[in-house]
Amino acid sequence: MSSSDEAQRTSANPGRTAAGRDARQPDSRLQIGALLLGIALLVLGTGLAGTLVGVRAGLENMGSQTIGVIMSAYFVGYVASSLLVPRLVNEVGHIRTFAALAAIASAVSLAFAIFVSPFTWIMLRAIHGACFAGLLIVTESWLNIATERNSRGRVLAIYGIVVYGAWAASQPLLSLSPPSGFVLFCLVSICLSLALVPITLMRAVGPGVVEAGRASIRRLFTISPVAIVGAFAIGLVTSAFFGMAPTFAQRTGMDDGEIAAFLSVTLIGALLLQWPLGWLSDSVDRRLVILGAALGICVSALGLAWNTDGGMTSLLLLSFSLGAFALPAYSLCLAHANDGVDAAEVVSVSSGLILIFGLGSTAGPFTASLVMEAMGPGGLFLFMAAVALVLALYDIFVLVTIPKIAKRRKSSFVAMPQTSHAATRLHKHRTGKDSGRMAPQ
Repeated sequence: MSSSDEAQRTSANPGRTAAGRDARQPDSRLQIGALLLGIALLVLGTGLAGTLVGVRAGLENMGSQTIGVIMSAYFVGYVASSLLVPRLVNEVGHIRTFAALAAIASAVSLAFAIFVSPFTWIMLRAIHGACFAGLLIVTESWLNIATERNSRGRVLAIYGIVVYGAWAASQPLLSLSPPSGFVLFCLVSICLSLALVPITLMRAVGPGVVEAGRASIRRLFTISPVAIVGAFAIGLVTSAFFGMAPTFAQRTGMDDGEIAAFLSVTLIGALLLQWPLGWLSDSVDRRLVILGAALGICVSALGLAWNTDGGMTSLLLLSFSLGAFALPAYSLCLAHANDGVDAAEVVSVSSGLILIFGLGSTAGPFTASLVMEAMGPGGLFLFMAAVALVLALYDIFVLVTIPKIAKRRKSSFVAMPQTSHAATRLHKHRTGKDSGRMAPQ
């Protein structure tokens, strides 16, 4: 371990000795394993909750617009929390913040089944999004401190697999019990409560909060107009899909097991194609790969819009294709933005794009619901296709008017999950050490 890493870990944990050893500090691999287990349980519960709320809202005969507002409220809370939670961690510490947010999220999960009304669900969904964003900030910043510099890229890749894998695994849980009952909400609460166990039982002293400055929108446009437009567009597309796809599936006659499969294969597609797309983007102009991804989203979404009455096999194949192009597109945009900056600016650029992605996500479900109200269930995918087409056309305009980045300046592709700004500090291309005072324990 380098001297700068040792200094960073010692300043973040004053209980360590000069030799870098502390009886209370477990092996970093144990810390990382415990954190990844906690994150997996969080994503498992939250992934199920998102689909469950959408399906249950349909069973309660809520309209498309109402469901759209409920789903958008989640991302409003998510964005607000990502801006406010770092201050909370500075005040009370990682473990207390995590315990409080996990307890609130667990209680909110049960409240959905008790207080079934649109207004209440909007408030609960916003609280749930705020809690989940805060929980990710705590675990990701802790994961950053536990990870050595030379293993950041590997840990980040594992983290991405854990996030997408747990998200995909959460969907089949929908078929374990009728969504009209109480059991699935209890299961969500159990997952969120169990996420407390590996975090709170770690012997490690929690690190100080990792702050992350964000590049301004003007700076992001200067660096890469395609990246900022792409991050916003992908936020619109992915939030619209995961917010309103359960409603689409219900209204086209899918049962609970088919809804779960429909959403799961989307995430499996993202897992399988993310690295091939990244490898390709390292070899050619990344904007061409982003263009290909946007066109892939457009074609897949149009196929889904035109096959609402088709067989389940065709819908699953198209859903797989949609996920394979849509979810990795954010990492492509981030990689393109990082090509245009020095290593010292990677974190601020990544944090800025996360915020832009979040802003797009807040608008996605509600806007898609308006289109569905006017054009039927297939309107969801017409909306997604339209957004992807706009991104593709803008990308073509930029390709024609702005020269490509020299290959010698390109950084290698990093698969970044769209979670919180804290994960950006795991980026393997960043340099320097983390700042921040010791948080209370």
